[in-house]
Amino acid sequence: MIRSFALSTLAVLAVSAPAQAAASSVTVALVGKSSAQIEADITKAAKKVCFYETRSETLALDAYGRCVKATTKVAMEQLATAQAQAGTTLAAR
Repeated sequence: MIRSFALSTLAVLAVSAPAQAAASSVTVALVGKSSAQIEADITKAAKKVCFYETRSETLALDAYGRCVKATTKVAMEQLATAQAQAGTTLAAR
């Protein structure tokens, strides 16, 4: 069973300025959470990571919004792929 998921800004780097070298990461615990709670936690983590990655952008608010959306999407896709490979699914509550 997948117990935690590391959210990184690798997706962010594809969306925002390529000059950003450092990638931040946040680990999201999955144990005992519903699908909705996991998605909310991933979005919260994406907001934290994107805040630090886009704060020096010229159009920071726009870059932040794009970053959160893209990072959340990629993280959810990576989680679904990891679950499929592990043969597990999230229990709907």
